[in-house]
Amino acid sequence: LRINSAKDDASGLAIADQLRTQASTLGQAINNGNDANSLLQTADKAMDEQTKILDAIKTKATQAAQDGQSTKTRNMLQADINRLMEELDNIANTTSFNGKQLLSGGFTNQEFQIGSQSNQTIKSTIGSTQSSKIGVTRFETGNQITASGDVQLSLINYNGLDDFDYAGVTISYSINTGVGALAEEINKVSDKTGVRASYDVTTTGLYTVRAGTTGADFAINGVNIGSITYQANDKNGSLVQAINAVKDTTGVEASLDEFGKLVLKSNDGRGIVITGSMGAGSGITSDKMKTNFGRLSLVKNNGQDIIISTNGNGVSGFENDLFVSQQSVSLRESKGLIDGNKADAMGFNGHFGGGRHIITTASSVSAFMSSAGSGFSAGSGFSAGSGQNYSQLLSDKFVFVSSASALSNAFIMSAGSGFSVGSGNSANAQLRTDNAGIAVADKTAGVTTLKGAMAVMDIADTAIANLDTIRADIGSVQQQIEKTINNITTTQVNLKSAESTIRDVDFASESANYSKANILAQSGSYALAQANAAQQNVLRLLQ
Repeated sequence: LRINSAKDDASGLAIADQLRTQASTLGQAINNGNDANSLLQTADKAMDEQTKILDAIKTKATQAAQDGQSTKTRNMLQADINRLMEELDNIANTTSFNGKQLLSGGFTNQEFQIGSQSNQTIKSTIGSTQSSKIGVTRFETGNQITASGDVQLSLINYNGLDDFDYAGVTISYSINTGVGALAEEINKVSDKTGVRASYDVTTTGLYTVRAGTTGADFAINGVNIGSITYQANDKNGSLVQAINAVKDTTGVEASLDEFGKLVLKSNDGRGIVITGSMGAGSGITSDKMKTNFGRLSLVKNNGQDIIISTNGNGVSGFENDLFVSQQSVSLRESKGLIDGNKADAMGFNGHFGGGRHIITTASSVSAFMSSAGSGFSAGSGFSAGSGQNYSQLLSDKFVFVSSASALSNAFIMSAGSGFSVGSGNSANAQLRTDNAGIAVADKTAGVTTLKGAMAVMDIADTAIANLDTIRADIGSVQQQIEKTINNITTTQVNLKSAESTIRDVDFASESANYSKANILAQSGSYALAQANAAQQNVLRLLQ
């Protein structure tokens, strides 16, 4: 060493010591960075396995999303999905590094010291990958559309800044119109807006088909079907066959559900407009049921609210936000029983008929009860105002409010409802859902219904996107750490070289000096030896 103590070079010693400390600290910083990368790699590999699990869940949901599956096979698929979801949560709850939980949501804003000075850190956050935290998907279904007309929708702040105006669509019963055409326009640009649409235009009779006759003026979507005599339960199929005989023109297909109720469905999304008399036995009795343009359902995979603005003509179902069913559903919620409001927001209950009905005026009650075939016409003992089981009738089949304003205010103003004015909750949508009711079959877990399977597909897509986002963030941090390690490794090498220049001797120079001194010493020894040899020669001569 050139400097062995402070007296050799006081200032040089101070500088060399500082450089040595910095180089040693950078060595530990490199170790810290490698530990951080190992930690993040552990989390990444765990999430890779979770992604495979989500792929399997979506595959099974896709398998269940077709009516070739029976209830038994769908239940088996749901059982598989439940097990997969349990393992997903198990990975999230048990993945750790040096005793530190990584995927349960507690690893937030963690710091790794990667520098020679304090606060020279790299920060990292790993979001929760539990099934209750990922896959949160936004579902919104508008109110039933009961009028035709032109509709223009706008998606507000679709990217956080701008509004998006969709192409105008006509709501009617003609081909290439209706909520089907509206959904098509929305889906054309779903890659840009992040919002996808589906629809349901279905009318279901109130009760099992009874014997009856349609009028000569009976028509669907402008196509006259005429007079048909049908039996109870449509035993000979005359009613269903007559409607289906013109389905290629009307776009409306008829069938009977498991309860024997008449079901009319528009597969391409055009409206269902019935004119003339179908007979009370059909179960499709009121004017409201005879004009049905369906409901539009929207889904957004990032879980954010979908804000829709309309041209205000009342034909989209999204004009009044209070009547829009809105729910955010996580992956875990798709495992258990789906309550009525979530199912309604997902579009499970997109039809007239069945369940209960909300009657908004006294005249509506009287009109129904006095209609032929209702069982409550004059003289039956159950007509309006008779007092005979009137309240029981209303509680069993109808929800009566005195006016439309009462529908808005009676529920949302009640204390503790959670739907007070300004709360932003879908007060009237929930009121309608709770009272109209949804069949138990529509509320069963996950993929055990067609609609449920499709909803699980959407939720699984969201969950995969959420995991990919978390993994991408981890990958970015790993790249940052690696670049930092490369940089401080170079810095450490240069610091050690600089310290060596100050503290260590110049080996080449000292070697040269040593060689020079050695040569001089050898030369002196040689000269002395020669001198001694000369003296010995003289002595020999004298002898």
